[in-house]
Amino acid sequence: MGSPINNRALFPCQEPPTALSTWQASVRTAAGFVVLMSGENSAEPVQLREGILSWYYYVSMPMPASTFTIAVGCWQEVKQQSFKQKAAIGTSTEFSLPSSQTDLRWHEEICGHMEYPCRFQNPAARLQAVIPYRVFAPWCLMESCEEYLLQLVPQCLSAAYATLGTHPFSRLDVLIVPSNFSSLGMASPHIIFLSQSVLPGGSHLCGTRLCHEIAHAWFGLAIGARDWTEEWISEGFATFLEDIFWARAQQLSHDEIKEQQELKALLRWRRLRDEVQNSEEELQVLRPKKESTGEVSESGASVVKYGLKAEKIFMQVHYLKGYFLLRYLARRIGEVSYLASLRKFVVKFHGQLVLSQDFLSMLLEDIPKQKQSGLTVESIFQNWLDTSGIPKPLLEEGETWKECQLVQQVSGEVTKWIQTNRRIRKSSKKKMKQDEVVFQQIRKNQPNNQIKKKTKLKHHHHCLELLPDQVVLLLEFLLEEKTLCPRILQCLERTYQLQQQDAEVRHRWCELVIKHKYEPGYGDIERFLREDQAMGVYLYGELMVNEDAKQQELARKCFAAAQEHMDASSAKVVAEMLF
Repeated sequence: MGSPINNRALFPCQEPPTALSTWQASVRTAAGFVVLMSGENSAEPVQLREGILSWYYYVSMPMPASTFTIAVGCWQEVKQQSFKQKAAIGTSTEFSLPSSQTDLRWHEEICGHMEYPCRFQNPAARLQAVIPYRVFAPWCLMESCEEYLLQLVPQCLSAAYATLGTHPFSRLDVLIVPSNFSSLGMASPHIIFLSQSVLPGGSHLCGTRLCHEIAHAWFGLAIGARDWTEEWISEGFATFLEDIFWARAQQLSHDEIKEQQELKALLRWRRLRDEVQNSEEELQVLRPKKESTGEVSESGASVVKYGLKAEKIFMQVHYLKGYFLLRYLARRIGEVSYLASLRKFVVKFHGQLVLSQDFLSMLLEDIPKQKQSGLTVESIFQNWLDTSGIPKPLLEEGETWKECQLVQQVSGEVTKWIQTNRRIRKSSKKKMKQDEVVFQQIRKNQPNNQIKKKTKLKHHHHCLELLPDQVVLLLEFLLEEKTLCPRILQCLERTYQLQQQDAEVRHRWCELVIKHKYEPGYGDIERFLREDQAMGVYLYGELMVNEDAKQQELARKCFAAAQEHMDASSAKVVAEMLF
């Protein structure tokens, strides 16, 4: 796939984002291989001679060379089995734009981009809630894709259309990539890569990541950053819109949406706080070139500040600070007005490259009252984009998520676990036996056929359902405890069936195992580092920092087994941790 840095190593090209171009490609492969590319056509192979196939792709929309993507492998197209089709019909829902959002006067304006066949000027495309799509995966993952992903694609596409309107691209391929892929997902024109790590543990992680990558069709691809250092324009918007798309895809009520978004905000706040505390200040700035952003030299060259820092690849600050800025603006302006402004921005700037001020200026022009209250482009630059650390308005906002019922439920569960842990540690052998009976009763009350989407935990006569994000938060709270005894960890794993949960949950479980040197869980770490490499880099560091001989041996063993096939950047960072 293409890259903003050194893309010419893939093919001869000019790398600045302003060097837009179209392309066409003819790819020859041995029979049995499938070629997928970021082209606008769904290519079908042509046999050149026995055992040799040719695949032809093209694009007519000029885009930066870094958006070019090619995948060649023994993929299989995932298709709905006939006996499951009826069930799928009941779960696949198309959303249309609400009447207040169907004003097509914006579309009647002349597009601001260079000439190409534009879907925003095509009446049929403007009404297409779900674009044609295909799903590809290796044979061993076909069943997992059928179970969740195949049904999620049309739901998430339709939810995105209901939010932003016309799909910028005419079709979509979704490809499940191997465990050594460097991230959980990657979006290019007409194609999305999803890591196999999003498949286990239910639909939640798969759905949220799919929504994130679909959002990039608008922000990151159809509308790109004119300066590569303004990554937040792509990742901040995709993170913010991910929540809105996913809520609509699930058809949640207003109260459910508010609760789940507050829970997600808390998880992201904690991640941002940790990253700010453990990273270089210069890498925390969303607009590192400040007033020079977007400038090029007389020769046409542009500089990507900090572009070669290896650790920057693993940072989330441009996702998180960008998300919190957009969330802040939505709360100040009101979500309905805010989303209407986003749709207007998309219609005006699709097919173009933008800077932060293009969005902010248009937004504040639409909402003049906000200027009177001190909200200006300059103040947003100063508080959010041009400084390191936690943005001042975010600190002043207060932790509103403490009032969230989902968070309060988790806090209650955490209190019970901590109290029991303390009781076990202080008790006599006789008392410890009594506690074992209590835990057995908790496990006994667990339903045998537990739904993967939610985890049920019973305390006496009270039955509580935990969403995947709640389980993540619970484990994060427990990570703050200095000591958890082995039997608490054992019961945690059994109560929440942590080995069967999604990768986000299992990652927190692995952190608990490492912190408390819980040897029965070392197999879970080994499995995670083998099968979830996109999320495993941090765990290598944790295994080494504890200065425990067994954990360091485990880290080196896992790295030795995976190194040959690891992503090059990930392998470099891990090697620096281990040796």
